[in-house]
Amino acid sequence: MPTAPLADALLPTPQALTLLPGMGPAVAGLRGVPLGWRALLPTDESAGAARLVLPHLAPRLPHLGDDESFQLRLAADAVHVQAATPAGVQHGLHALSQLWHAARTAGAATLPALQIDDEPCHPWRGLLVDVARRPLPLAALQRLLDGMAAARLNVLHWHLTDDQAWRLESARYPLLQQRASGGFFYTLDQARRLVDEAAVRGIRVVPELDLPGHCWALGLAYPELLCAPAPTEAQRGFGVFGAAVNPDSDALYEVLDGVLGEWAEVFPDPFIHLGGDELEPAAWTRLAEQRGGSLAALQAAYLARVGALLQRHGRKLVAWDEMGQSTALPPGTLLQCWRGEEALRLAPSGLSGRLRSAGFYLDQIHPAAYHWRRTMQPPARPSAPAAGAQAWALQATVGTWQVEGQLWLSGAEARLHLRSSGTLDEWLAPRVMPGAVPWRLQVDSDLGELEFWGPLGDSGGGWLRVGALRQPCDWQPLVDEAPAWPAAPAAGAPVSMLGGEAALWAELVEEPQLALRCWPRALAVAERLWSDPADDRALTQRLAATQRWLVDTGRIDADPAAPLFAALCPDPADRALLRSLALWLEPGAGYARQHAKKRAQAYTQDEALNRLADALPAESPLMAALRDAPSWLAVLTEARQQLPAWRAMLAASPMLAPALPLLDVLADLFALGDSLWTGHKPADAQRRLHHAAALVDEMLPALVQPLQRQLDALA
Repeated sequence: MPTAPLADALLPTPQALTLLPGMGPAVAGLRGVPLGWRALLPTDESAGAARLVLPHLAPRLPHLGDDESFQLRLAADAVHVQAATPAGVQHGLHALSQLWHAARTAGAATLPALQIDDEPCHPWRGLLVDVARRPLPLAALQRLLDGMAAARLNVLHWHLTDDQAWRLESARYPLLQQRASGGFFYTLDQARRLVDEAAVRGIRVVPELDLPGHCWALGLAYPELLCAPAPTEAQRGFGVFGAAVNPDSDALYEVLDGVLGEWAEVFPDPFIHLGGDELEPAAWTRLAEQRGGSLAALQAAYLARVGALLQRHGRKLVAWDEMGQSTALPPGTLLQCWRGEEALRLAPSGLSGRLRSAGFYLDQIHPAAYHWRRTMQPPARPSAPAAGAQAWALQATVGTWQVEGQLWLSGAEARLHLRSSGTLDEWLAPRVMPGAVPWRLQVDSDLGELEFWGPLGDSGGGWLRVGALRQPCDWQPLVDEAPAWPAAPAAGAPVSMLGGEAALWAELVEEPQLALRCWPRALAVAERLWSDPADDRALTQRLAATQRWLVDTGRIDADPAAPLFAALCPDPADRALLRSLALWLEPGAGYARQHAKKRAQAYTQDEALNRLADALPAESPLMAALRDAPSWLAVLTEARQQLPAWRAMLAASPMLAPALPLLDVLADLFALGDSLWTGHKPADAQRRLHHAAALVDEMLPALVQPLQRQLDALA
């Protein structure tokens, strides 16, 4: 079997793969495959089959910093896996399964003789799953563990509490499940079962109790623990609200002590996440003023008491990066950075480590390649613009956010400072695209993939692309008022980068969306966390191959959207037609869908996740599969022929009819694609692409970006 398909089969990329002399094992199967691995590795107990040789290791709980390295050696008569821990053995067996699947897919009779030596670059490789906003059945979480283990992820960050609900039973404080759970909670025994099943797969479970903000549900159970006025009705909306615990309340720390004691009995991991994000400061500012002190002093006192409780129960703190603004973080704290590269750069000294989640939010609709490009170490803040650079001011509306910025342009060099009414505050060095008039820039931002087109006149209208969506923006030249580029902040003592977590927040995620939003994009994050590679060689093909392996071996669901399509189209013929249309669509990029629901006052738990957009993967598999002009022209012809049937189907369904305007857009794009893929470049091609990339029923055409790439190639 050629080496290239083997290398493409392995994701994460291993540290070293060495071909050895001779032949490897026959693809027919192995002798001695453990019972629990027979879905991943074929068995052949005949005398001539190669033996699988594994080390004898006692089961043990996984811990941060475990030796997860492995050596996998393939020869004709035996396959050896060497590792110091059960987790290392599992990683080796998953790599072996990937090789076997690739060989069978290629029709090979044998595997080559080879050796893989591999170990993770980072010991903390996690996936955050939010069950507070919208709950997930325990069985869905259990299924998720198989995919996580296969992807070499080793931490399930279980976000159990938030404004909307408190999802874990408490024996000591039963009002938590009686009044604050929204009618759904996990029992302590269920939590223990999940911890046990995760541990068997080498996965640690780190629970999150989100305080001092995001505590509305806690206030429903124990209002005396919150700053007045405490909530009296359940919070079904999504967003940031004013509820805050009262840091002066001794009762608060008594309840926290009891809850942390329960959690320490259920969750053996030494880390507990205590949130710390998005505290609305008004209530605490009032308290600080009443004390005659500062907000910082109040935060420090709260953290000191919380830190003492954690220490009492033998636990260490994980917190969101806002807590890093305090100087009183307890010893051993890990800071999880989500607010962009600057939060990673400015992590305070004295921490045990940093975790990256910035750029790894799977609930945002970004391409897998965007997540993959977020290297573990944040880049240094770009240097100041060149003297005499032309300066521009930017104004744009992205969903419900107002975005503004300053751009400095000097030849092929650009600098950009972006801010938004959300959390965005970034200093960037965009790439200047050659040959564009007047100019065109590309850069990865915390908002997603960004692309800017400058105004055709001295000022005024340009275009901004966020992910796949585009909207007009305004550029105005700055003559005498361009702000100064700030000096880079002074570097403190280096803080170790322990790893990171992909995050799946649940405003738009229920059980059917869980696999749709995780896979295959979580694989891109998993590779970044495991090997942090520099080369994105064949990333799209490797992601597709790895997803096929996960499906074929039963690690993930083959068709998680099937129930959604069945509900949208009970008739099988219509359902097949809808699926053919869905290949040409994708859900709104970034937070576009969340913003659309906010504008419609539907950003709540009461909004059903039953639209066509809820059934779509983040990226169309058809767009990824098309490689050349003949393939494109063939599918465009077929799609054009289906337009009348699509139109009739959408018009007949009240649920689908809002998507009808997309068909006119698709018809124009199909015609434009015919021109571009036959080498013709219509004069209005760029304008048509800009206007086509707009949100309709929370979706947009998936072929705008492929057509943009073809247009650029013709230019």
